[in-house]
Amino acid sequence: MAKITTTKATHLGYQITVLSEMQDRTTLFACTNDTGRQKHAQQWFPSQGEAIANERREIDVALQMGYRKK
Repeated sequence: MAKITTTKATHLGYQITVLSEMQDRTTLFACTNDTGRQKHAQQWFPSQGEAIANERREIDVALQMGYRKK
């Protein structure tokens, strides 16, 4: 089961929430954001840094597609 971490991150004014999950004795990390864009699948990474970097790219894509904070 995924748990929300205490890591705080933002990108261009959007909040990034970092999730962690133990899988086969390894902790993996994923992120969500508050752009309002639905994800088809959650991507998991071996480090928080990689997960946050990926989420920043996803926010950039969401903004290019016209998603804006209300």
